[in-house]
Amino acid sequence: MGIEMTPDELWFRYADGERDFRGIELIQAENNLRGNPIELRGFDLREINLRGAYLRLADFSETDLTGADLSGAFLVEATLKRTIIRNANLQSVNLHWSSLHEADLRGANLDHMNASSAFFCGAKIDTFQYAVLAYANFQNATIPKQLICRCGNLIWRTTMSDGTIVVGPQYGDGEGR
Repeated sequence: MGIEMTPDELWFRYADGERDFRGIELIQAENNLRGNPIELRGFDLREINLRGAYLRLADFSETDLTGADLSGAFLVEATLKRTIIRNANLQSVNLHWSSLHEADLRGANLDHMNASSAFFCGAKIDTFQYAVLAYANFQNATIPKQLICRCGNLIWRTTMSDGTIVVGPQYGDGEGR
């Protein structure tokens, strides 16, 4: 793991002008019992570098992560509800069991993400490729079925933006049957 850091430490260092936090392990507090949510709600963290960071259970709800680098980050069971993540790099991010309800992901690079069992309900998404989308939910998201079921994405019991479920398994340039 990387250097352990609390949300307060991250925020103070960010507010002081630091932007490079790649590889950190975010913890709630010193001597934190694993399993508690880590609060970062409503922060302005534009252009932050969290490449490869361990952010399990982080709550970034309503946070501005525009232009952030989250590539390879471990965001398992994270909450990103109504988060602004425009033009961000999330290539190879792990979003397993994460909630991205109504998140704004326009212009974000989501290629190769693991979004198994992730919730993108009502999210604004452009496109992605080679993603794992088993049990993912895109209901009411702006991305159409044709863009979800293409470009090497693994579809398996995936809920489309129109509410239909593509049972799969389907890999590649399928038509979303």
